Amino acid sequence: MKTLLLSPEISLSNGGWHLTLSPSAGGRVTSLSSSQDGNVIDWIVPMPEHCRRHGFQASAWPKAGIYPLLPFSNRIRGGAFSWAGLDLSLPLHPGEAHAMHGFGHCAQWQLLDCDGSSAAMLYVHAAGDSGWPWRFQAKQTISLAAGALAMQMEITNTSDATLPPMPLGAGFHPYFPRRFARQVCFAAQRLWQADAEHVATGVGDVPPQHDYGNSRGSPRSIEQEEELTLYYGGWNRRAKIGDGEQHQIAISASPLLSHLVLHAPKAGDYFCIEPVTHVANAVNLAQSGFSNTGLQTLSPGHTFICELRMDFSGPAIPESS
Repeated sequence: MKTLLLSPEISLSNGGWHLTLSPSAGGRVTSLSSSQDGNVIDWIVPMPEHCRRHGFQASAWPKAGIYPLLPFSNRIRGGAFSWAGLDLSLPLHPGEAHAMHGFGHCAQWQLLDCDGSSAAMLYVHAAGDSGWPWRFQAKQTISLAAGALAMQMEITNTSDATLPPMPLGAGFHPYFPRRFARQVCFAAQRLWQADAEHVATGVGDVPPQHDYGNSRGSPRSIEQEEELTLYYGGWNRRAKIGDGEQHQIAISASPLLSHLVLHAPKAGDYFCIEPVTHVANAVNLAQSGFSNTGLQTLSPGHTFICELRMDFSGPAIPESS
């Protein structure tokens, strides 16, 4: 089974803020912290030290860092779908009955540029690799400011015109320390229902127990005993999370990241807020007649762009520039 090695990690810094990333291990951010007067705060779950030393299996990644989702997000039921006359079968995720999270986070990326506070990485997908007939390339640009992180992903369909336009999904998968789940706030128009295998099956209104909107006047907490995997549509692309001790992360996403995954394992030390283009299994749902799945299409020679930004605030952190 394929092992991803983090070395050599790339370090970015800016005014007391520090980020590491690994092009060779799926183009991941592997840590993000601030340091002031001896007070170190991890804003993202850092990569475990044993993974830094020995790597990890590509299909059994640690619940840490931030990784890119492409060319689809979440699950495709049975790893199978039909598209413009093509019948496609993708590898199933080990232990799952479905394809999961795309290919970018399991691949080696190439470092294109690094200037100390920003870096760019490239992933090139060969036609037919992992059952995906389209050739494409993806570029990630990661920029660290004092008190802020900006991430941009550009995906270009480099196939020729003999293939139909490529179905596409993309997004970002951060792992936040669970203490930030004490205060969660975002608004969404819809919640997709899902089966026991976390594949979306239908869509409806957001029920009160899963409403993290600000109509209540205060953020909502995700308790340790809660176990959530929720798929929101039409979210407002703005979220705030906090640790209840004045440390907050404001999350903002570009317009095409119109869906949001909220995942919190029971008694886990992390939780995830994932801005993505589409709901789980969007490629099959869209062809079954569902609207507003968020599924994108990308013609040969065209480029898709999405962006994620996080702003950090609270006591005992380096001041923003």
